Amino acid sequence: MLAAQAVCGALAVLVVAYAAGGALLARSPLGRLHFLAPVTTLAVPLFAVAGMLAFGVSLGSASVAVTAAALAVSGPALTAAVGRALAAEAGADVGKEPE
Repeated sequence: MLAAQAVCGALAVLVVAYAAGGALLARSPLGRLHFLAPVTTLAVPLFAVAGMLAFGVSLGSASVAVTAAALAVSGPALTAAVGRALAAEAGADVGKEPE
């Protein structure tokens, strides 16, 4: 199990490093926002799996799973809202407000 934890943790760190490097090189705020997707869709689940393997079957692993699930549900909606606000601030036509 220790090897699986290490592999999941290392892959998650690589994804975060890639996303951070891309965000540093992106020129616009909307371009930087695209590099948030790999973190929320790949790195967080990998970190969660590594944490659950470390805790085993316990309340700690359940809290890690709940936190990762909450981020998986709220991450895309929050990213879309921030992107919409950035586009509106830049003067782009973003259409009418969602209901």
